[in-house]
Amino acid sequence: GREQIDDALQNINNLMRQIRVRPYFEDGKPSGILLSGIRKDSIFEEMGLQSGDVVKGVNGKEIQSVDDALKFYENLKSSSEVELQIERNGDAQTINYRIE
Repeated sequence: GREQIDDALQNINNLMRQIRVRPYFEDGKPSGILLSGIRKDSIFEEMGLQSGDVVKGVNGKEIQSVDDALKFYENLKSSSEVELQIERNGDAQTINYRIE
């Protein structure tokens, strides 16, 4: 819920302990963020993300670097809905998450 998101966003260091992110490259070019080590009961799990997912975009904006991912955190503060473009096991998928 919104409260959980706000708590998570206020403490980005805490947030970063719930997940490991590293740039993902395709053909030597940055092509998203690879997620790993997602903690059980973390905000990321609640959003439906899994370790091994590659986040390619958020709300239709490409994510290519960890800096882009930080922008995504900023967006979460002001939005009530987020759409994640991900790749899971080579399949493109979209995850919609409502922040109540």
